[in-house]
Amino acid sequence: MKFQRPEFLVLLPIFIALVYFLLKRRKSSLGLGNIRFYVDSTPTYLRYLLKLPEFLLVTSLFLAIFSASEVSIASRYREVYLPGIDIMMVLDVSRSMAAEDFSPRNRFDVARAVIKDFVNKRVSDRIGLVAFAGAPLLICPLTLDHQFLLDSLTNLSIGEIEDGTAIGLALVEAVTDLQSSRSSRVIILLTDGVNNRGEISPLDAAMMAKEARIRVYTIGVGKRGMARIPIESGVGIRYIERKVSIDEDTLSKIASLTNGKYFRAEDPIALRTIFKEIDSLEKRRTRVKISSTYKPIYWEINIVILLLLLTWLLVKIFIPEVP
Repeated sequence: MKFQRPEFLVLLPIFIALVYFLLKRRKSSLGLGNIRFYVDSTPTYLRYLLKLPEFLLVTSLFLAIFSASEVSIASRYREVYLPGIDIMMVLDVSRSMAAEDFSPRNRFDVARAVIKDFVNKRVSDRIGLVAFAGAPLLICPLTLDHQFLLDSLTNLSIGEIEDGTAIGLALVEAVTDLQSSRSSRVIILLTDGVNNRGEISPLDAAMMAKEARIRVYTIGVGKRGMARIPIESGVGIRYIERKVSIDEDTLSKIASLTNGKYFRAEDPIALRTIFKEIDSLEKRRTRVKISSTYKPIYWEINIVILLLLLTWLLVKIFIPEVP
């Protein structure tokens, strides 16, 4: 409750004291015997009716003090701010990602499905996507339009980019896209190979991320040992067995340099668990702000006063015996 003219509230204790004094004086003037006779001889409903004009006048004067002070009441509401995190997904789309060791689908299809689930949970985050093989390609810049991102991810396929594994260049592309952001910034790099393309090494790119205060989570995907990879040929698709080679040492160093974490996913369940852990590590910080707005109510009080006075007048007119 707020008062624009609080000086009128000084009248409130004076008014209460005056009412108390008048009531006490009235009881004294009646005398104890008269009071008992009055209580015994007057019906209950009439006793209340006799007090009604006084009650109406006293209530009207009491409310008039609040009206004169221009009282307002607070309308409180809560605003919850979810300062989003800017996340760049960096996804390997080299031909080795077609390896079918993530049965019943290949590495790429499983990674794409898991990323989609992750994106759907991060409703207040801007998320972008960089795909890479022999070179990086910005598929989707940072955006809150997650449907556009998901559509872009759906349309992405292996073979769109020259083959190879340019981890360093992909990291540089993601860092560049994040540098203009003022939010907390994160890169999630998912690959199944060893850097073999590009003039920038993965560790040099990691130093760039560190200087920009960007955390990098690295994920190596693929079973240990041999993996079955489909290869297109003139007579259709044939399969070759290729040893899974993931540079875990470099991926671990990238994560360590940037205060991130390295994960190894050897099956779809492990990959989903990894993304759940990253989701929990990058929890959005909720800041609750309580705000108040004040609505004047003295006009409403004036209407109530008017109704009370009209009621008092009607009582005096239609029940003239009431003193």
